[in-house]
Amino acid sequence: MKSIYDLLIQWNDSNPDFIFLKHEKSHSISDVLFEVEAISKSLSFISSQHIGIRLSSKLDFILLYLACINSNKNPIIFKNIWGVDEINYLINKYNIDHIICDWDGKKLFNNNTTLYFFEELVNSSRGCGIPKYLKNRNTFESVVFTSGSTGFPRGVCLERKNFYYSSLYWNHEIRFDSSDRYALCIPLHHIAGLSILYRSIYNKFGIDLLDNYREINSISSSIISLVPPMLNKLITQKKYHKSLQSYKAIILGGESANQDLLEKCIELKLNIFISYGMTETCSGISGFWLNNHIDKCSSVGKPFSNVDISIINNNISIASDMNMRGYYQKSPSTQPFISSDLGRIKDGFLYIMGRGDDIVVCRGEKINLNYIKNILLEHDSIDSAEVNMRTNKKNEDFIEANIIINNHKVDKGAIKEWCQKKIGKYKTPKEINIKKDVT
Repeated sequence: MKSIYDLLIQWNDSNPDFIFLKHEKSHSISDVLFEVEAISKSLSFISSQHIGIRLSSKLDFILLYLACINSNKNPIIFKNIWGVDEINYLINKYNIDHIICDWDGKKLFNNNTTLYFFEELVNSSRGCGIPKYLKNRNTFESVVFTSGSTGFPRGVCLERKNFYYSSLYWNHEIRFDSSDRYALCIPLHHIAGLSILYRSIYNKFGIDLLDNYREINSISSSIISLVPPMLNKLITQKKYHKSLQSYKAIILGGESANQDLLEKCIELKLNIFISYGMTETCSGISGFWLNNHIDKCSSVGKPFSNVDISIINNNISIASDMNMRGYYQKSPSTQPFISSDLGRIKDGFLYIMGRGDDIVVCRGEKINLNYIKNILLEHDSIDSAEVNMRTNKKNEDFIEANIIINNHKVDKGAIKEWCQKKIGKYKTPKEINIKKDVT
């Protein structure tokens, strides 16, 4: 099975001027290949096969990721939303000795790790000549992290075949075309973002890279992936309606969408495809077109072709070619994969009934509330803590913490700053209610 980089080379042979990526300016396939193979020259001097990568720029990420594939390096993808303590915990746990980041990420890593700055890799490779691409590449492709039941992220090992079958089955549902352009606003450290890169190369269409999903009025894409909070903010502003109505597919996933949002989508006649999946299954495994099954809007659709979904002791069981190889540095998994999601199947449609653990989903990210509580209790000034998920008047989910402190000098701002260092901004409670210990 050929890698996406080998396929990109084949694509270049037939259509080198095709605009593969757009971000501020256009990048043809030949442009991308030149940049990637130059970066590959620098990667050849890194001895480790496994390389951690953390980059803020989507364009830089794609170029480096493809260079890793070309150089037989396994990229271990760090989330941009992690806090310092979370990053260094994973570095120590998995013995990640070599990391490529941008200049802005330098402060996040301890002194025990060898850092390579992407800006220097690009500059140092200029004029070094273009190496021939490698054959017999690895079948183990990359490590993408997801939240575990303990709250600490777990590395998911995905193989080339996982991405191949995922792209194949997604094409069966969406029917990609060479004239399509996919608006990529989902982070590439998320499986929903990374899988778009694979779909584009397997199905030969272009990608428009967005720094913010609110940029949709400035591009002419035909497909976009969004999580419900993103779509909810766009749909409440009329200036985005025309752009949203122009998409042949708005893929909605990451978390459940509320009834009000879906009713508004139906009213505006948006082409919504609701999907369900996870990192362990290399993105979506079920879905449906909302306008074709309005009466099923509380479901997450029917299983994709060659995906077997069943319910075992109320948990969702998945058997497919897209299932992960296993968790990083653990023994390979066996079929099927048993999710912590609770579900039921009715008339062939899958319904999510909740979780079998303390995990909630907020803005497309899985978050363990008990983990956040335990982190808060590590603070010397906090005696007691309760953490909950709340919904505001705009139907936006947020994390709330109710704490009791023993130090009157500690305020909400100090606690938030402390949390962001420990667990990152996305897990830090948005609302913190403080009571003082009067005992």
